[in-house]
Amino acid sequence: MKKFSIHLDAALVLVALAIGVIALVIFQHREQQRLFQDNIDLTWQMQNQETRIRQLQRQLARCRDAAAQD
Repeated sequence: MKKFSIHLDAALVLVALAIGVIALVIFQHREQQRLFQDNIDLTWQMQNQETRIRQLQRQLARCRDAAAQD
């Protein structure tokens, strides 16, 4: 029967690799959350600007109509 043995340096490498992978996954998750929130903020900002543009266009049209009637 063969004996299974693992060397201490190999075990340390595996533990370090596992810690590194977990840290990378946590970093990527946080980065993804930040980018998602940035995307939501920019989408709201764009919608607010488009609404403001439409309001200004309506005001401009009213001013033109008022000036044409005078």
